Amino acid sequence: MAEEEKIDEAKAEVKDTENGAEKVANEDGLVWSGRFAGGIRADIARRLRWYRSDWVDGIFGGTKIFTAGLYMFFACLAPGIAFGAYFDQHSGGKSGVVEYLVTQSVSGTIFAIISGQPLVILRPTGPITVFISQLYTISKSLDIPFLVAQAWVGIFVGAYMILIAVTDACAAIRYCSRFTQDMFGFFVSVIFVFMGSSNILDKFGVKADSYSSTHQLLLTLGTLYLTFQLVGFRKTRFLGNKVRDVIADFAVVLSVVAGTVVANLLTVEVEPLPVPSQFGPTQSERSWIVDICPPDSCGKAIGVGAVAAIPLVFLFFIDQNVTMLLTQHPDHNLKKGSSFHWNFFILGCFNIIFPLFGCPYVTGSLPHSPQFVQALASTEVVKEHGHERTRIKSVLENRVSPLLVNLLVLATLPIIGELKYLPTAVICDALFLFMGLSGLPGNELFERIKLIFTQEALYPPLKWTKEDVPRMKMHLFTIIQLSFVGILFGVSRSPIALAFPVFLIASIPTRMLLPKLTCGALTRKQVMILDHVKKGSVQTEEAQAAYDI
Repeated sequence: MAEEEKIDEAKAEVKDTENGAEKVANEDGLVWSGRFAGGIRADIARRLRWYRSDWVDGIFGGTKIFTAGLYMFFACLAPGIAFGAYFDQHSGGKSGVVEYLVTQSVSGTIFAIISGQPLVILRPTGPITVFISQLYTISKSLDIPFLVAQAWVGIFVGAYMILIAVTDACAAIRYCSRFTQDMFGFFVSVIFVFMGSSNILDKFGVKADSYSSTHQLLLTLGTLYLTFQLVGFRKTRFLGNKVRDVIADFAVVLSVVAGTVVANLLTVEVEPLPVPSQFGPTQSERSWIVDICPPDSCGKAIGVGAVAAIPLVFLFFIDQNVTMLLTQHPDHNLKKGSSFHWNFFILGCFNIIFPLFGCPYVTGSLPHSPQFVQALASTEVVKEHGHERTRIKSVLENRVSPLLVNLLVLATLPIIGELKYLPTAVICDALFLFMGLSGLPGNELFERIKLIFTQEALYPPLKWTKEDVPRMKMHLFTIIQLSFVGILFGVSRSPIALAFPVFLIASIPTRMLLPKLTCGALTRKQVMILDHVKKGSVQTEEAQAAYDI
């Protein structure tokens, strides 16, 4: 009898969870409307009433609007130049820094004006760079001009994205739980740390004869140390509250300026940013418009485009929508609503248009977007059981700051040759390390990894009891997530990098099937607790039922 009561109680708990999830899903637009472009229309209706407020709040938002914009400008400029230079080297000069910055700045400027959720930062990301590098190899082997193949992939992937948006299929991202979100966020942060570290090692290896390795290492570490010190300045007792806040808000800008000044005062050579001498297509003899149908390879290019766009649309579906989920994280306390379908539709249009000019694809960026929200936030430090944590009180949701970010990137194009005075040790190495390291605290996977090596008596307050989830079960869940990150990292750097989106999406059913895959070592209830499946989570009845497959 007692057993039956427990079963009834569990069913009631799941039913409450489903009802709460459906309510939140409706508020976020993560439902199928049953109408053509119903989700897009709902997104526009939800956000349109805030459109005037987005501009007014930005204009009268104070210094934080500009400090967040300047911070994100440098945070976007560095990987744009680094990824562009990387692809320039690996594609024989078919595309490079200029094309990357054109896509970044123009798409971002338009997006800040017309998107539903403008706080999402758009960039040609690392996974996109890996994809087009593989596409270059494939197109070369098939004797198809790379820019033609890239354009046709863009046409097809854009069409697929528009189809997803108008059929409300973005609602499927509600199946993507914290298991995948935290894993992907952790993976992106690790990638940035890896890139920064690799750049430092290169300076002691292949580039050691050209530039002073030791001086550049000291410059990187000094810039990184100064940035973290200034970011945490508001927690010190120096000066007044407002002055501390301003210094903390300008932390990245002040550190970059200081590092650049020191670098240019040194009497030894340091590596400059790898930028072209002037604005123009990387392949100097080509026009900006790509001839998408050359007579000798048009048919093959169309076929490659239709097929290669399939894994890419999977990547964009996860990358953009997970970026939206993490941007709209409940801890950020955003008030103006989300826009999954309309934002995805806009990206589909961008990914058709930009490759026609020889420019790369674009999608929402991690960890930039959540960090941009945090840079616009007003915070307070709260204490719980002797442990301190930072809580977001409010966020300046606006369009002025993201517009500023991309207009500043756009403004660098006419003077792109002058960016050589910015050292890679500061802009790439130190800033990459800062972006990666600062994206880890607060990530649920990272916090649980630390618990593996922490004495249990010193654990911070957890959201579950030891009776609900024994410590070894929690560590098993963490190790499974971490193993998936290792798989993603290995795939992203292997010859099968095009399959990266497939492995990422595979984490969703893996998490749903964890009770069966672990032979009961993790129960359904434990997985739900660790994965934060509770009232108000973005999961529906179908997702819950997946545990019983």
